[in-house]
Order: sequence, then structure tokens, then C-alpha cells
Amino acid sequence: RRRSAALASSAFAPLCGLRLLAGSSRVLCLAAGAGHAIDALHAEGVSDVTGIDLVDFPPLVRRADPHHLPFSDGAFDLIFSDDPSGISGALFPSQIAAEAERAVRSGGAIALAVDRHLDPAAVAALFKRSRIVDMRDITFGGSQVRMLILQSNGTTSNSH
Repeated sequence: RRRSAALASSAFAPLCGLRLLAGSSRVLCLAAGAGHAIDALHAEGVSDVTGIDLVDFPPLVRRADPHHLPFSDGAFDLIFSDDPSGISGALFPSQIAAEAERAVRSGGAIALAVDRHLDPAAVAALFKRSRIVDMRDITFGGSQVRMLILQSNGTTSNSH
């Protein structure tokens, strides 16, 4: 419950303020673990939330490879990850970034928790079709992370 409250105030409030998250949003949670972010989004009134991770964690999280997302282009309004190792610890972070950009709709958002010691410009450089619209240092479950919020510019890319 504490993690859900932290997500609501630290991560979801800025997304709502930027009009990138609403009750009607279709959200994909990457590196969803046990599904804490999914629970928190449901508590915020977002009903269409899908959680994926490298392992199943029923009933909230199903197994899927973030390097090859099993979703159509533009399927989500928001792609969210509260796991700071989700992109920085990935084997091929640029492939995960490309897949996130493919799966989010034009004008949609990608919100990622990253290690506070990482250069935000270096992380943002992985995303070829998005720009940073907000960045803030927050605390999740005792860990201090940096939340990057990027917005898709909707241009096409031949990087696949």
C-alpha cells in the first residue's frame, strides 16, 4: 500500500497534470514484477492496465519479452516502468526503447524510473521518437530514483 501511495503522489500526479494519464488511458507496465504499479493504477481509477515481465506473476503480470512486445503499433496511451533496472539493466536497452516507442500511440507517453546517477540525456538518447517533458527525483519504497516522462512525437522510424 505504501508503494501504491508513493506511485500515486510521485509518479501518477505529474502524468495526470501533463494530461498523459487519465481513467480512460490504456497503460502498459514494463518490468512489472509483482504488479504493484498495476494495483496502484487501478486504485487511481485506470481500468485498462496490462503488466508484463520476464516471468509470469498471475493474475496481474504475464510473461513477455520487452525486446519484442506482443502488441500492435500505438496500442497504448502510456508505457510505465517503476523498476529502475528495467531499461538500464536490460541487455539491449535501445531495443526496449524502440519497442516502447512502437507500442505507444502518437502523443502518448513513456514514463520510466531510472537510477538517479544515470545521465538523463543518455537515457533519453535511447528514445529516437520522443522528447523529455518532465523529470523529477522521487522515492519508491525507500529507493531514490529519477522519473523521466517522455512524450512520443509520432514520427516513424526505420530503426527496427
